[in-house]
Amino acid sequence: MRRLWPRSISFSVSILGLMALIVVPLASALLWLGWLTTDSLEQRRADERTAALTRAVSSFLTDGVRIIMAAGQTLGAQPSFAPESGATGQAESLADDERRRQLVGLLGRHPAVAAVYAGYADGHFLYAGRPTYFSAGQRAELGLPEGASAALRAVEGEGAARRETWSFVLSDGTMVAGPTFASDFDPRTRPWFEETIRRQGPALTDLYRFAWSNEPGLSAGIPMAAGGVLGFDFRLGTLARLIGEYRITPGSVVMVSAGASDVLIESEPCQEPAPACSPQDREVRQALREVVAQASRSDWHLDRSATVDGRAYRLIVRPVPPVLGRGFAVATAVPVDELFAASRGLLERTAILAVATVALAIGAALAASLLLSRAIGRIATKTEQIRGLDFSNRVPVKSSITEIRRLSDSVERMREGLEVFGRYVSKNLVHQVMRSTHSAEVGGVRRDVTVMFTDIEGFSRLSENIEPELLTSRLSRYFEALGGAISGNHGMIDKYIGDSVMAFWNAPELDPDHVVHACRAALQASAASRQLGDKWRGLGRPAFRTRIGLHTGPAVVGNVGARERINYTLVGQVANQASRLEGLNKAYGTEILASGEVAAIAADHFVWRHVDRVVAAGTTEALDIYEPLGEASAAAGHGEFLEQWRAARDAYAAGRFDAAITAFSATLALRPGDRPSRTFIERCNRLLESGMPPGWEGVWHFDQK
Repeated sequence: MRRLWPRSISFSVSILGLMALIVVPLASALLWLGWLTTDSLEQRRADERTAALTRAVSSFLTDGVRIIMAAGQTLGAQPSFAPESGATGQAESLADDERRRQLVGLLGRHPAVAAVYAGYADGHFLYAGRPTYFSAGQRAELGLPEGASAALRAVEGEGAARRETWSFVLSDGTMVAGPTFASDFDPRTRPWFEETIRRQGPALTDLYRFAWSNEPGLSAGIPMAAGGVLGFDFRLGTLARLIGEYRITPGSVVMVSAGASDVLIESEPCQEPAPACSPQDREVRQALREVVAQASRSDWHLDRSATVDGRAYRLIVRPVPPVLGRGFAVATAVPVDELFAASRGLLERTAILAVATVALAIGAALAASLLLSRAIGRIATKTEQIRGLDFSNRVPVKSSITEIRRLSDSVERMREGLEVFGRYVSKNLVHQVMRSTHSAEVGGVRRDVTVMFTDIEGFSRLSENIEPELLTSRLSRYFEALGGAISGNHGMIDKYIGDSVMAFWNAPELDPDHVVHACRAALQASAASRQLGDKWRGLGRPAFRTRIGLHTGPAVVGNVGARERINYTLVGQVANQASRLEGLNKAYGTEILASGEVAAIAADHFVWRHVDRVVAAGTTEALDIYEPLGEASAAAGHGEFLEQWRAARDAYAAGRFDAAITAFSATLALRPGDRPSRTFIERCNRLLESGMPPGWEGVWHFDQK
């Protein structure tokens, strides 16, 4: 009998037949079932998302109010809040001080609370609020200090003698007095006070907008054990963001209502030209408000369809379990076309994919066996290069197999990401992290390091006259010039701070000559900055003049930060001292200043000028400051100048200011552009006019940075 099928078939044909037998029936069945269930699934999805939103709002309100109420009940039970605690005079003032302290403490522990206050049956009122919610006009009216952490208000007295007194808590905890005004504010007439007294228990107000910030929120009242009411302003701005995250579709609108209040918490309005922005956004919100008003007159259950400006919407209102007797409801408007768009689009894409899969199966099966092993081998070679931080191979591995192509794309994205990441982190640091199993842990080691701080003279003034894009481009070119000098001398750039650079040596890799390398990097960076400035001046552009500070000393270097994100940096006084030295350049007109410790270690490698002995602002210890004039090989060119400079410095330190002026004038004659000489001449003239300071030892004290 003749066989209908050959004894064997090719691998590609068998793969093709197997794929066809599996994919075609399965795809057809799935498409048919998907088409039948699309409507019911989307309706159920909308109901489930609405239920999830309702639960989220209920949890947000219940948990937030419960925490705040518990804190308020604990605070209200304190003896210091009893009315009889503040009898009269000094005793009353001391009692109020303790109350304010506890109110401020509670405010700091609960970020959702905008203000906390206490009202008493005699009209006495104490208030602690967050200054961040005050408007600019309110800040000016109250004379609110910059950086205040809390604003305090006390209202007392009767009739025309009733006054409100403000005071403020600064960030360091100190309290400063504020203004006093006549006041007609009476806590006993406020809803939070009246409702709490009426219920004889905790109570919530209706939704309203806070007078100080116009942010939607609630006020909560808690009766105090010994009389009076403790109140909280509960911010609900976070709830607006929460309901925005629970939108059923991108074009949905969500609102939260509280009883009879006409204040609604709404998801953020549509901002054109966002892709999901609906042109009917305003009309939809108005329609949803009307539906909320209708639902408020029933049991808060409502589900209806509506057409707004030619677009169909499903409008849903669901109640939220009451909180302290106050009812809430969640309302959402969902565009019907968006509700079904995802599933229908998925079905269409699935159908196209099914046809394409069958059509491409033959070619994929024939090519897979040949391409698979070769493509994986090329990817393995490339990942090994990336492991060695070699990103030069930019040619992606091409393959017709989806998994191989995806793997290649992932490797390419990894290479691009690591290449970009390498511009933020030193390759030496990356190698160290890869070699060590402990390098990614938070912590560090103590060692001597040399720190460099740089800054651009008059950068704020220069930046006012340059467009931001051009300024960014020029800063990048400038940082490239300085970075080449730093990295070329074994330095590690720690961070860019505006127009400043912080770098250090002897970490992460040990460098026995770190002080010498840092000094050489400073000289080269200064020269590169001048060269770049000459080029820009030739093009008619303003140049950058760099100021550099160098200091060496012990510090802890390693990983600093949280477990989720760390930064390799240093911690220690050495960084602060380098920053001070950079700032002192401004006083002497120099470009580089180093500490005496740096100059002592690198004395044999460079020519140094002892500029001065100073006490920097914010310190009490005298510091010798030096200026590197060049490599030691150029010492002959500075000999006469330095000899005259030392004579001038000796006369200055001895208090012989006339002789010092003569000697500094001689150094200025040798180098007419020498700014330190001019600085000392001006200083000596002032000292001659005012007389030698008591206890003069040649140390200059700076009062300002």
